[in-house]
Amino acid sequence: MFVPSDGGSSSGMGGRRTGSNRSSSKWDYVKTFYSDQAKWDVIKSIGFFAVAIYMIRDLASNDLLPME
Repeated sequence: MFVPSDGGSSSGMGGRRTGSNRSSSKWDYVKTFYSDQAKWDVIKSIGFFAVAIYMIRDLASNDLLPME
């Protein structure tokens, strides 16, 4: 993104907000999940639990012993 060097005036920028004038968006909130240790631990736990449930269901549907 181009940032003008004339002190941040928005002439010619079409009214775009730049730098610290931006309001926080949903994506900025999602990024906090990685930077906050407690949130990241919860996300990892939920993710690993979901993967484990998927694997258990997938393995349980397979017959491991051949039928005779």
